[in-house]
Amino acid sequence: MKKLAFAATTAALICCGPTLAFAAEQWLVTEENLGGVKGGQGNWSVTREGNKIKGTADIQSDNGSMLTYKVDGEVAGSNYTITMSDRSDGKKGCVWNGHPPSGAGSQQQGLVGYAECEGTKMILRASIFGK
Repeated sequence: MKKLAFAATTAALICCGPTLAFAAEQWLVTEENLGGVKGGQGNWSVTREGNKIKGTADIQSDNGSMLTYKVDGEVAGSNYTITMSDRSDGKKGCVWNGHPPSGAGSQQQGLVGYAECEGTKMILRASIFGK
């Protein structure tokens, strides 16, 4: 009986392994600081497992310098809560709350939301373009 259960579990993992593994995605992300500094755009390279998200960011600032950081968070329905840590610009405690755009007649795609970083507020927009 144990051998049969083990064989069934192994077959399910072999058959359906890709659906259980991390799904790699590329997100196009723009950051716009609300404190007068322009911001930047670039990519988040993320993997998902269930409702968990992990990855890295490579953002080019409007002044040409590169910004890197780690992303780690989760999805609840269509709402995303992402922590941005180890930022090369030194910002700490950054958490983004992203969601689909809302409003009457909104035809926009992707996600939008505010991020707060120890007193600094910015808006992030993201489009998932590779799964």
